[in-house]
Amino acid sequence: MIKVLLFGAAADRAGTRETEIQVDDGVTLAELWPLLAERHPGLAPMRHTLAFAVNGEYARGDAGVSSGDEVAVLPPVSGG
Repeated sequence: MIKVLLFGAAADRAGTRETEIQVDDGVTLAELWPLLAERHPGLAPMRHTLAFAVNGEYARGDAGVSSGDEVAVLPPVSGG
């Protein structure tokens, strides 16, 4: 089981700030995405603008996740 934390507009579109997803160890973020988008369809249009972090470290789509990991879904940030 991995914990997925959603921030900003991603949380708004998902209707939650936190969810858990059961995955096999070693699944990549790219493989996790369809599971997350299926559970929270409002996220699907945001896919190309989101960033991800695994256990507090920014990660790319080929990064693996395992049971007990925490994945953060981060929308684009603007400001000055």
